[in-house]
Amino acid sequence: MKKNQTVFLKLCLADALIKLMESQDYDTINVNVICNLAGVGRTTFYRHLGRKNSKDELLIFKLNYEWECYAQKHEEDVKKDKGFAMLNYIYENRRLFTMLNNNGLVVTIMRVFEKLIPAGEPYDKSHSYLISFFSYGYFGIIYQWIKYNFDETPEQVQKHIFDTFSLGMKNQNANSNPASPDC
Repeated sequence: MKKNQTVFLKLCLADALIKLMESQDYDTINVNVICNLAGVGRTTFYRHLGRKNSKDELLIFKLNYEWECYAQKHEEDVKKDKGFAMLNYIYENRRLFTMLNNNGLVVTIMRVFEKLIPAGEPYDKSHSYLISFFSYGYFGIIYQWIKYNFDETPEQVQKHIFDTFSLGMKNQNANSNPASPDC
């Protein structure tokens, strides 16, 4: 199967899964029902997704694909501030992110962020710690935003991020330049 056909197939399956999640618990949805709704055979499903975590993989594929489409449409915004562009992407897809959270799929959301934040850029071991720190910290902010039902705009969330970094920098500067020397 050609790459475009595989992408189309996975998107159809992911869309079927998401549609089913609108009316059913994630854990009750099985592969047969997804395949029937998508018009795809089980053999084809397993050939392209395998057996382990296949539903999660569909959702991760869908969110990553949608981010790539969003990033292409908003290329200048992504170049200017990828983090803020991601906030806008998430906000535009808040219904899906809320549905994932409500179905206990926090780890699935986190796995999406693991792929999106570094953007496939190669890095060495020492940089991997820093990237993980920011990726999971950023995910934590997004997770809280989801839990608060997206009650703030992307601009407000971005301000929280800036305020947090500013406070952290102030605290670091205060600790590195104590008023009185240690004895």
